Amino acid sequence: MSDGSRTIQVSREGIVRDATISWRLDRNDWVVEIVSSGFGSAQARADDAFEALCRVREELEPFGWRIGVAGAQRDVWPSGMSRDQGGGRVAYRMTAEQVGDRVDTFEPVDPETVTTVADQRAETARLFESIQRSAL
Repeated sequence: MSDGSRTIQVSREGIVRDATISWRLDRNDWVVEIVSSGFGSAQARADDAFEALCRVREELEPFGWRIGVAGAQRDVWPSGMSRDQGGGRVAYRMTAEQVGDRVDTFEPVDPETVTTVADQRAETARLFESIQRSAL
């Protein structure tokens, strides 16, 4: 099933609000939308759902909003195959030693446990590098 929605939480400056996140495949693009009384709605399209989520987050981050989904946590990133074949709806939790457990990109988490897209990209790049070095 490619379409879905979940109730999650979003936060800004320690204030937590309920929100609804939804994702769907629209022709060849994935569309992710978040609706909350805190900011109204934000929507983005991309080649996969994970990237569309990143674009929505980047739209809301300048206003201080953090989106409480596993796909926004510092140590979570999808593989290329997950993005190509699964639309980026599954990602992986990483450590400095290995790519670990699969996680649902849209699984609700405490929004205080997430970070910005830029920090997440930097951290997962660092972890991938560490994994590659340890494999040599």
